[in-house]
Amino acid sequence: MAREQRFWIVLAAFALLGALEWSTLSAEAVRVVRGPGGEALFEVSIRGIALMVLGLFAFRSWLQYRREKLEARAGRGPEEIGSGRE
Repeated sequence: MAREQRFWIVLAAFALLGALEWSTLSAEAVRVVRGPGGEALFEVSIRGIALMVLGLFAFRSWLQYRREKLEARAGRGPEEIGSGRE
């Protein structure tokens, strides 16, 4: 399977997971930081946390895709890039 086709399949899977997270998780807020009086200074929704983690994985996948694309353009494999023998 071609690299670009695999990348788009992975992004579609991330989008599907994001839609499932959005529909199943509640928008209930979690207190992250409490103020001196016990009131919530900073709250984050459970849905937002899950989507943020999923977004980080999607970003890592994009970075790997770009890295492989640039290495292929340069005509070098990943083993040659990190070996220090340039």
